[in-house]
Amino acid sequence: MRNKKKKKRRGGIAKVNLAPMVDITLSLLIMFVLSIPFIMESGIFVQRAAAGRAKKTVKIKKEQTKVVIYIDKYDNLYLNEERVSLDSLKKLLPLLLKRSTTGRVVVSADSVVVYNKVIHIIDLSKQLGAKSVLILKRRRKKKV
Repeated sequence: MRNKKKKKRRGGIAKVNLAPMVDITLSLLIMFVLSIPFIMESGIFVQRAAAGRAKKTVKIKKEQTKVVIYIDKYDNLYLNEERVSLDSLKKLLPLLLKRSTTGRVVVSADSVVVYNKVIHIIDLSKQLGAKSVLILKRRRKKKV
């Protein structure tokens, strides 16, 4: 009799419960979809100069047209050492970039300027055709 009871237990079809696996798969899919905007978010990539190269001064050839934008502590914009408004910067910058062989814009600001304004100028430069943007730290003039 014991053999007959064992045969009945073995003869039944084993059922696999797929509900937990489906729950985990859907949860992972939702987490993946929600995390994509954080992965693909745009940003500014800064390439820092090497220590040996940082001490050397950058020499610009005379035939190159320089495009230097400076923001002072009063939020005034200067394009190549001349004070300009934001609207005139939008008009003049593409013209200067067309004449420039490198398409490089140098952006510098006083240390008290809010970084949001500097980022805005960098974005604007890239939108108006700058191939690369350099960020320079302004040195304070030594008092004699």
